[in-house]
Amino acid sequence: MARTELRRLSPVSGFPFAVRASAGAEARAEELAARTERAITWMTDALRFVPTLRLNVADEQDWPSVTDMPLYGMPRAIDGEITVPVGPAPFYDEQLASYMPYVSEATRANLREQYGEPGSLVSYYEAVHVHELTHLYHQQDWASYPDLWLVELHANMAMVGYLSEMEPDMLPAMRTLTGVVYDMPADTLPFRALPDMEHALEHGLFNYAWYFFHLTDAAEELWETGGTRLFRRLYEFVRARQHAAEPGHVTRDEMWAVHPALAQVMDEWPA
Repeated sequence: MARTELRRLSPVSGFPFAVRASAGAEARAEELAARTERAITWMTDALRFVPTLRLNVADEQDWPSVTDMPLYGMPRAIDGEITVPVGPAPFYDEQLASYMPYVSEATRANLREQYGEPGSLVSYYEAVHVHELTHLYHQQDWASYPDLWLVELHANMAMVGYLSEMEPDMLPAMRTLTGVVYDMPADTLPFRALPDMEHALEHGLFNYAWYFFHLTDAAEELWETGGTRLFRRLYEFVRARQHAAEPGHVTRDEMWAVHPALAQVMDEWPA
């Protein structure tokens, strides 16, 4: 999707990368830019690569002018830019509502306690902001991508690792929504196999979220197992592998060679 020229967003100074904000969102932009700077410093230290970056903090009106993401409120990183929302988005309410017919009363109580009543997923998508920042490293340091699930798993490791080490108070917001995956009716979903993740959005956010949440859980287990070293090894594996003549899908043997815990993710995937 072609993006129009930035017309309404104004520069916000004081950061080592460009920051732009919708009118009236300058204070919010400074808050999100500070998290961006912390996360980029943390990831650059782990991955030994410095990406180019511009941060757009946009309201719903400005959103289409700075990103090709059709859902206002879903953080998006592409072409050296990351775009994040100023605040709540309508689809956050829609997403929560889509889970309600399936979740247990205990899960409902957890959602209410964490996100309020009515619920707001702003804190959850602030964690996803860190996940999206990782894609800047992927896009700028990998010549080609492996399977989508592996890309998302690595970005989720970044999200989990950063929150664990730098902003642990944000972990409950991430874990609470992730927990709905155990109430989701997996047997009704058209796509569940790991290689099919790239097709999940054809059937809406619900199916894709099922993958994303399971990969978040897997990322937590991997972080506990291998931490920064495993996070970097997986990144370097993809960078080296892309030069193979026919990369194809990653195999269990390849994952075992990086770390047995990655092969275990494939073995135990709830397909």
